[in-house]
Amino acid sequence: GTCALRCQEEVNPLTVVWAKAIKTGKTAYDLVAFVTNTNIDNASKELGYTFTLYNSQGVATETFLGSTTAPLDGKFPLIIQNLSLIEVPSHVVVTLSDGPHYTVTEKPTSPTVRVLDRKYEGGQTPRVYATVMNTKQKEINNLPVRVLLFDDKDNVYGDGQTIIKNLPKEGVKEIVITWSEPLAFPPTRIGIYPIFNPFEASGY
Repeated sequence: GTCALRCQEEVNPLTVVWAKAIKTGKTAYDLVAFVTNTNIDNASKELGYTFTLYNSQGVATETFLGSTTAPLDGKFPLIIQNLSLIEVPSHVVVTLSDGPHYTVTEKPTSPTVRVLDRKYEGGQTPRVYATVMNTKQKEINNLPVRVLLFDDKDNVYGDGQTIIKNLPKEGVKEIVITWSEPLAFPPTRIGIYPIFNPFEASGY
């Protein structure tokens, strides 16, 4: 059916909890931010974002743009990988550009996508394994899944992402995220974040 446009007063603004640059190689960096969405029955078709990098003098050195779907009712990461930066940033700021919100049928209390299991394997090529389930009677295509590794102070020191090309009706898939270099230590916590488009829930 048609989506109903929601009034601005019915929409909770999305907020950025933190943003940082993570060194992944001699000159390579990933940019990662953590966003909170407290909306439970409405969403925008697209969430735009801008990472702005600042040097130690407070001067903006580079900006990177992207867009994503925002999963309902929870925290999720934004990730831009494999960047070669002009200089090491001392501060990273993310600004969000959210569009109009519409009513969605996806229910956070009964989510379409669930994470059933997660496991870390160390070594020269560290890996995270996660099992993702489609709980509904409709296949899902091109589902992004993002991964964060947390240390014992709950700070993020590693990130990764992949796309599940097809998740069948009530199907289960295992994803594997790999790192090209050994990590300093195993994670205390592994965050797995399926970025399910809530507009795809219509018709269940």
